[in-house]
Amino acid sequence: MAGLKVAIIGANGKIGRFLVDYLKHDPTHFDTPLAIVRNAEQQEYFNKEVQIHASLTSIEHTSVKEVAAAIKGYDAVVFTAGAGGKGVERIFTVDLDGCCKALEACEVAGVNRFIVVSALKAEDRDFWWDIPGLREYYIAKRAADHDVRLSKINWTILQPGWLQDEPSTGKLTPLDQVEERIKVDKTIKRQDVALFIKEALLHEKETVHKTITLVNGDVPINEFITTL
Repeated sequence: MAGLKVAIIGANGKIGRFLVDYLKHDPTHFDTPLAIVRNAEQQEYFNKEVQIHASLTSIEHTSVKEVAAAIKGYDAVVFTAGAGGKGVERIFTVDLDGCCKALEACEVAGVNRFIVVSALKAEDRDFWWDIPGLREYYIAKRAADHDVRLSKINWTILQPGWLQDEPSTGKLTPLDQVEERIKVDKTIKRQDVALFIKEALLHEKETVHKTITLVNGDVPINEFITTL
């Protein structure tokens, strides 16, 4: 059986780079991933340094038709692109419209699996409305998630907590314990987000059509999957 062919939008981000590495080094389950990037420097990095194909397809500036052409023939698309704190306009063109554009491109290209990295409790305005500097970001994420849930393809929305760069723990908090956990610790390692994306790709039945909160905890990811 051939490995899953996965296209990663936002491959040059921190989570994206971890995910590329995980998929590239698991040839038993995955074909070589496709990095979808926004500039020539990023494309050169993936082509020469990582030695995988990179499509120069800016989610911000290209059309749905162009994105669909880039992902055609792939089994799944992971959307982990983000504005990276570069202003409100980019939040709405990348985190919101970019996500919606990628979703539409999947429908056009016949890609039936879509995983998006959103944000902790994005649907809960009471949670994020007064967080300094994050209101516009959360408005974009909430709206994008709404579009994803209306899609007819097999989607999964991941809502990680505050992202950290420390090494992976490989452990998460079960969903029925999340509310208590985030009262004291809202964090998750970026590497663990990438690791969970890999597992979600391998466990479509357990994760499809679900919104999944990700914060570090005490349960190994392979056990966490069985609780969904």
